Amino acid sequence: MNRKKGLKLFTPVQLGSLNLKHRVVMAPLTRSRSEQPGGIPGDMMVQYYSDRASDGGLIVGEATNISLTARGWYGAPGLYTDQQVEGWKRVVRATHAKNGFVFAQLWHTGRSSHSDNQDGNTPVSASVDASYWEDPNHLVSGPGGWVQPSPHRALTHNHAHARRKNKHNEKMTRPCHPKRA
Repeated sequence: MNRKKGLKLFTPVQLGSLNLKHRVVMAPLTRSRSEQPGGIPGDMMVQYYSDRASDGGLIVGEATNISLTARGWYGAPGLYTDQQVEGWKRVVRATHAKNGFVFAQLWHTGRSSHSDNQDGNTPVSASVDASYWEDPNHLVSGPGGWVQPSPHRALTHNHAHARRKNKHNEKMTRPCHPKRA
């Protein structure tokens, strides 16, 4: 039997509207390389993604915070301020320069956070579970290292509705893919 005949890894595939030249997809990896404070994709992230982009290949980006209250991993980038959007545009342009594609993995860490990651705000989750922040085995990444999560509060209907109206969240619903040169 011809072993190469059954191999499809390096054959093209269509993924929605994308025509990938191969089936090797880079999975998301948390790199904690955004510029702090602010979670802004900077030069180090542009270089990281550019180094891994391939002609006709796909990268699934690292977990990317959708709001200030989504932040739970120190160093993770965001996509909710103008500076963050501009930083991601640079990453996308670098990936496109190598004829690659990149998807954003949007992230909200819920109760797995600390108020130090959220400019002093109380982390928000679907429900309150005091045993989570009281358990010394639960640790989260913060500006000063590994710490136990902060007490969190439950997301309310009014809070969810207010987030939908936030100008930065509205911006997120628009595609962020600069035209290829």
